Amino acid sequence: MIGQTFGHYTILEKIGAGGMGHVYRARDMRLERDVAIKILPPGSLPDPSTRKRFRQEALALSKLNHPNVATVHDFNTENDVDFIVMEYITGKTLAAVIGSVGLPEKQIANFGLQIAEGLSAAHEQGILHRDLKPSNVLVTQDGRAKICDFGLAKLLEPLSDSDSTDSHLQSAAGTLTYMAPEQLLGEKLDARTDVYALGELLYEMATGVRPFKDTQTTRLTDAILHQPAVPARTLNPKISAGLEFIIEKCLEKDPANRYQSAAEVGVDLRRLVTSSAFVPTHAARKPGRIWVWARAILVIAGLIALIVVLRPKAPVGIDNASPKINSIAVLPLENLTA
Repeated sequence: MIGQTFGHYTILEKIGAGGMGHVYRARDMRLERDVAIKILPPGSLPDPSTRKRFRQEALALSKLNHPNVATVHDFNTENDVDFIVMEYITGKTLAAVIGSVGLPEKQIANFGLQIAEGLSAAHEQGILHRDLKPSNVLVTQDGRAKICDFGLAKLLEPLSDSDSTDSHLQSAAGTLTYMAPEQLLGEKLDARTDVYALGELLYEMATGVRPFKDTQTTRLTDAILHQPAVPARTLNPKISAGLEFIIEKCLEKDPANRYQSAAEVGVDLRRLVTSSAFVPTHAARKPGRIWVWARAILVIAGLIALIVVLRPKAPVGIDNASPKINSIAVLPLENLTA
């Protein structure tokens, strides 16, 4: 490919490769700037309808102007070669930045916030990433995180659309290690699928390892669908309870229990960045032992007072003892004793 020209782009060097094609640095001869060109594998757009859908996605992405998303400049086909032209970004992948030991909490929250804001902007345009992972996030020399490779992105289908075999096959695309449970099951995807992947990124930044790292496909699939990840603070006690809560809420198996949008994740991450004592207001807090006993005493005292007030009084001169109370039911009952 080196030296070849596609349209007004001349290929200069190869800079990466993945399941969705090879990436090259190229020169835009018309605007005299360097760009990144992704050459899609042969047959990846096998028919006109698929090519049309991909062009729609590229068009939607080209309209997305956000500092945390790599800009898409062009999509074209020449000599039976499909290629997409993107912003050329110098820097390292997030995978290279994380290494094997993780990152400091402030840096985790800062990168996580930037990624959440980029995802939120894309979701507002109806675009899902569906393959978010550390190698798809570039970190520039000035510390800016940029999400790239929306190659597996798919315009959100209207809620009225019924699921089809085609949509189920598409939803299974992605990198197994970073797939959400509903993605593995071929269910309808939405913004919460990317929220799950963001949780995996946060976990990996916090611990240096993936939450589910089994190399055997069947066991890895079972873990993603049914097993909880080892708590991040077990692997890295230096991170706060607030960050661990954010990670675990992103990684909920049931999408209904996750953050419902990337913007919600961003709110808590922003608070984590700005406050060293941050604890999410909606996190479940276990009351102290004294407060548990105090509440119990108050409940019992209230019940006794209620019984005294409502207890039927015998007529004067008649010895009519009230029936003995053997038990009391308190509904609803909340167990506060852990």
